[in-house]
Amino acid sequence: MERMEHEHTADKLSAHYLGGKDFGPWMTAGTIFASLFSGYTVIGVPNEAYNTGWAALRWMSTIWAIVWGYFGTGIRLRKASNIRNHQSPVDFISDRFQSQFLRYTIVILQVVPAVIYLAAQVAAIKGTFNSMFNLSPDSAYPVVVIMAIILIFEWVGGLSSVALTDCVQAVVMIFTFISVPLVIMSKFYGWKDIDPYEYPIPEYYQTPSRETQWDFWQFSFINFSFFTLPHLMQRTYAAADLSSLKTGYAVMAVANWFTMLTGVFIGTVGVMILDGAKVTSPFTSIMEAMMDEGGFAKGIGIIAVTASLAAIMSTADSLVIAISQLVTVEIVYPIRPHTTPKGIAWVGRAVSLVSATIALLIGIFWKQGVADMGAIQFPISMQAVPAFIIGLYSWNEQTDVHPWSIASAAVASTVYVLAVYFTYMKRAYEPMPINAGITGFALQIAFIAFVETTRRLFGLSKRSKTHVDETIGLTRENDEDVKPDSLSFPDRPNWDVPKLARFGEHSLSPKLIWKSMEGVNEPLANPWWALLMFFAISMMTPLVPEHQPPIDPATGSFYSFSPPAVVNGIPWWAFEIIIKSIIPFVILMVAVKNMPNTFAIDADKIEKEGIDVDLVELTLREKNRRTSYDERNTLLYRRRSTISKTMEDVKLAADLAKVQEDEKVRDSRRRMSALVMAKTFEGENLEEILEETI
Repeated sequence: MERMEHEHTADKLSAHYLGGKDFGPWMTAGTIFASLFSGYTVIGVPNEAYNTGWAALRWMSTIWAIVWGYFGTGIRLRKASNIRNHQSPVDFISDRFQSQFLRYTIVILQVVPAVIYLAAQVAAIKGTFNSMFNLSPDSAYPVVVIMAIILIFEWVGGLSSVALTDCVQAVVMIFTFISVPLVIMSKFYGWKDIDPYEYPIPEYYQTPSRETQWDFWQFSFINFSFFTLPHLMQRTYAAADLSSLKTGYAVMAVANWFTMLTGVFIGTVGVMILDGAKVTSPFTSIMEAMMDEGGFAKGIGIIAVTASLAAIMSTADSLVIAISQLVTVEIVYPIRPHTTPKGIAWVGRAVSLVSATIALLIGIFWKQGVADMGAIQFPISMQAVPAFIIGLYSWNEQTDVHPWSIASAAVASTVYVLAVYFTYMKRAYEPMPINAGITGFALQIAFIAFVETTRRLFGLSKRSKTHVDETIGLTRENDEDVKPDSLSFPDRPNWDVPKLARFGEHSLSPKLIWKSMEGVNEPLANPWWALLMFFAISMMTPLVPEHQPPIDPATGSFYSFSPPAVVNGIPWWAFEIIIKSIIPFVILMVAVKNMPNTFAIDADKIEKEGIDVDLVELTLREKNRRTSYDERNTLLYRRRSTISKTMEDVKLAADLAKVQEDEKVRDSRRRMSALVMAKTFEGENLEEILEETI
């Protein structure tokens, strides 16, 4: 346990919730893979393909959107974390907009979808386990026991323990995704072996309806919001370096081919295996049919069912610890700011128990299934996207947006999402193909534009570039009350300004964010690259005449004179989706390849020109110095102050030297460079450098 929680650090919260921020490439890749490809992948995709046919290929397009969002925003979020020591998934919003209203709006938009997502894992565990052991579908005690095991892992080892189990589970899942199709093709059928005239559900070979095509396009983009889910943001902060994240991004992209495509294969071929029978869990029934073959097929079937449970459990434990961090750090810790980090970590364990209990109750009593939970979870997550995109990519103060505009728009769009889902989608007999998340996102953007235009035209709020009056409480003698010397939008009441001392001495402005990314290749900052990805994913939607070729109602099969066009046994339009999927894959892989392995530091430039001290990255030791809710990072403060003083000394010495730098100037420049790059000088070495420089 001591090794797991990095007891050598003072910050027990970082150790418990972020694994000490030192996950290497394969640990990062393994835990991201296992957290992303969950019960929705292993069970949900085959089930959907069994029930809807090749239209389930929409999961391939939506994975490209997930990688696009997670990779695109992750680089900048990672850099902001390196210079501001962000730990909680909401820290960036708190630091960037400095608004309690917006902060807690985003907390809700992260906690609620995470709880629903966790409940979906509970429902998936219950359905899979009970079906596997021929238990009553309503039997709850197995899933209660499994969730208790998950809680124990989280309590004992925190994210480090979760990540280790994720890596083991990832290996099992990868083996399953590769081996199951091979066994099915050897024992039953492959796509090439299917005759459309003998297929139990010939409608799957018809071109999809207009409603299905519209739903396909919307679903392709709804999961762009995955990067806002707290358990994935934790991995962004927990990685040891940029190279580790780079490996994780590449694995996410490659995995789409042997996870989602495999899921669609299992479901569509499973229609032939089960002869199109109506079953509660097609995936489980297909695996049972495979195990009935005995021998090697039975062994692979057992491993596949085990892998399905592993996939669900890996996502469930990640969600438990993510929800625990959000509630503990963003709600409980501010109320009890002087509680020791070790004490607050125990509070976090209690929060984990409560959140797991709530998810258990929802998962056990929710009768509509896993996919139905996704229909509300993903749209709610989408409403958190504008806050992050605006915060990360506003160019300057003129393009920045007031936090209350974003918060009020997010509240309005979330109410819209819930209203559409519960009053229309759930009650209408044949609802229109409206994705509440996509339309809610569009509504939120329009609302923000309207409020901001009104605010600026009628002068409802006046932005100040000067320091905020001390009545807001920006300068106090007590370190824990010290806040940055300016606010982005100071025209707000005191209650809306959170405690910000732990982030730094100055505000996290758009200018500072863009300055921190100078020289870094980040494709999402390029509007043309983002537009290219948008069109590449959109192109995967099958825009075709619906219900072609027609089916003879007398025979229930296709007319002999109008057979369906197939390629390698699958409908031509489905084959086209798979081929078009290569385009976003190549775009993403090229972008990941061109991504830097580190946030490089130009030592020569620093020695000659100096550096903005607010851009100096924290060392691992500085990141692990937090011992109360909002204390100032004294070690970092000393180093940045020393760098600032050294730059002043260098300038003064250079002015005195006039024409030629003397040895004193050169020594000062070297000391400044060493201080900036102090990530190579941990522990006492850094203290010695500080002492020598002072």
